[in-house]
Amino acid sequence: IGILENGFIELMNCIDWIKIQKISLADRILTALALSRIGLILVMMVSWFTKESYPFSSLDIKRNKVILFSIAGLLANHFSVWLATGLSLFYFLKIAHFSNAIFLHLKFRIGMVVMVIFLGALVLLPLSLTLVSIYINIKIHPYERNMTLNSKNSDTETFSKLIIFTVESFLPFTISLSCFLLLMFSLLKHIKKIRSHATGFRDPSCKAHVRAMFMVISFLILLAIHFLSHLMTTFYHNVMQSELAFMLAEALGTIYPSVHSVFLILGNDKL
Repeated sequence: IGILENGFIELMNCIDWIKIQKISLADRILTALALSRIGLILVMMVSWFTKESYPFSSLDIKRNKVILFSIAGLLANHFSVWLATGLSLFYFLKIAHFSNAIFLHLKFRIGMVVMVIFLGALVLLPLSLTLVSIYINIKIHPYERNMTLNSKNSDTETFSKLIIFTVESFLPFTISLSCFLLLMFSLLKHIKKIRSHATGFRDPSCKAHVRAMFMVISFLILLAIHFLSHLMTTFYHNVMQSELAFMLAEALGTIYPSVHSVFLILGNDKL
């Protein structure tokens, strides 16, 4: 379902691009976001399939699987989260109303601001790849020692995995949360300004604020669920005793790249 939703976004934007021979900044972000989420869902699906279908693979195959899925999962998740963050920032700068000189400067250079966000994401990528390389070395270590896994290696693996997810999620979450709070403040300020006109939420600007806030808050909630699912699967051996609970935790991880795309489709008149 997630692949179909994101594929639909890709298809509609490509058709529109072919028709009018140009594509807006928002549509460019949406198209790249949909593509990254398709990649993320595919990595999850292939990872689960190989885990269930080939549980007793050779040590070389297991090492290669750890390396491949760790790096592919990181890249897909990294760009998915940061593109969604860039979209949240785009909505904030496009819709919010403030008289602050810095805000107005950023608002008139929205393309440059979003580009800086993406360049910042690329700068942080080597750090994430370094952390993943540490995690991979710890993860494949037991395979090189005749499958003897001691508690120290297990704790280090868990800690390194949590560091990766925290680094990957904390800054984008903070930026998007700031955008949501500032949009709310801008909406309240706008409602106070137009209260005498008795239009309330029927005002076009109010509608745009509410729609943008809905997009951003849905991303924040779903990203939090996505992070929670990683926490649950990371502590599986220590906390979860049921295989069903572990499967549920893994299923929660697919909610973010799938369900958020539904909100993006519903919130976009063209889609």
